[in-house]
Amino acid sequence: MENCEERTPEDVRKVIKTAKLHESELTEITQILRFPDASQRNNNLRLMLLDNNILKDIEEGNPIVFKGDPDENVVLCTDDKTYDVKEAETSNSFLLVPNLLFAASTGLDETIANNSMEDSDSSFERSNTSLNKSNDSDDKPPRKIVNKDIVNTFFTYYELKPCKPRLSKLSKILESTAFQGLELEYKIDKSKLLDYNAILDKVQSSRIELSEELTNIQAIEVDGHYRLLEFDYEFRVLSYMLDLIEENSWPLDRVSKEVTLESLKDLAPMCVLEAMFGFYTLESAEEMGVQYYKYKEDKVCRFLARVLLRSAGRFNLFEFMQAWSDSVPEGMTTNESLLSGIALVDKNVTPQVVWGFSENELPEDINERFRILFHTKPKWTVDEISPYIQSYATEKLNVNALLTKHARASTQDGVRVFSAKHMN
Repeated sequence: MENCEERTPEDVRKVIKTAKLHESELTEITQILRFPDASQRNNNLRLMLLDNNILKDIEEGNPIVFKGDPDENVVLCTDDKTYDVKEAETSNSFLLVPNLLFAASTGLDETIANNSMEDSDSSFERSNTSLNKSNDSDDKPPRKIVNKDIVNTFFTYYELKPCKPRLSKLSKILESTAFQGLELEYKIDKSKLLDYNAILDKVQSSRIELSEELTNIQAIEVDGHYRLLEFDYEFRVLSYMLDLIEENSWPLDRVSKEVTLESLKDLAPMCVLEAMFGFYTLESAEEMGVQYYKYKEDKVCRFLARVLLRSAGRFNLFEFMQAWSDSVPEGMTTNESLLSGIALVDKNVTPQVVWGFSENELPEDINERFRILFHTKPKWTVDEISPYIQSYATEKLNVNALLTKHARASTQDGVRVFSAKHMN
């Protein structure tokens, strides 16, 4: 510790007297705080402000993990939430002192504590009396000196704010090992295959949020590793499944899971069939103990629209809508509104056209995303642009707030539209 003279009880009494305190109202223990020298400071310690949820997790022994690569801003993840971590300055310095004694630990008598609450006039009189007493009085209470070492002094702390999990990396780390069928597994670099724990280590997300996103992007567990389905392969398997509707003359709400899996078990791995069936169907009815299913009509129609839109260039809107309608199972209905987020329609030209424009192919950086959006289409309505920026919205910053910040509003033919804030 830094060189300093040892304090004596007499030194302490002088301080008490100068401060106009009454030694009889103080406990007999005096704690002396000592600063460490530079070689003994513990610079690995940090202060962090916790909310009640994180505090409860720590008290219950639940895992709390900091995540982030060198090029990423760090986050803190609990089992079900993700927090942004920022360093903030304190208005005063904080001293960390292990085993510091508080009133209850120093023998503070409750009666003495109550006496300290007397009115200020009485206290002032006793202070003057105390100042006039001789330092050599024999009735001094005993005074015990306890030295306490300061481990470190803090001028900053970590502030935690709930945030959305940062999941953009997830699809990227799974793309290179997309499943294309057993016959093409020889092309896959096995060293890049990832199980759940490996993904959890890499992605800035809590466990529950990651599990939800793996379902959202339709990642499938194949032999213990999570894999995306390559687009053409997913189309092939879905086509097999939809063809069974006509082959078995099933009503759209009487699809048999058992027959579907049994019929296709030689065409695709069972884990793929079961996952695909879960992605694209819902329970519909139960008859005589048999559970029947129906396909998610909007989901099927949107996927088949993406299949048609994959061809480069723009399509005649009328011809596209006809081809799209012909591609879906009989009884399912296509609708232009289902193209939201996967295609753009231009009705200001003749003939009207449509072309593929997928949200998940746009840049992650929101400024770059807005630049491309307005370069592609100078003016957007809220409904048109929402699918492309919704993922950036938060509880405090909705889509309209995002547009106010990044775009310029105007009115066109009585409709509110948004354009680039700064024209190039």
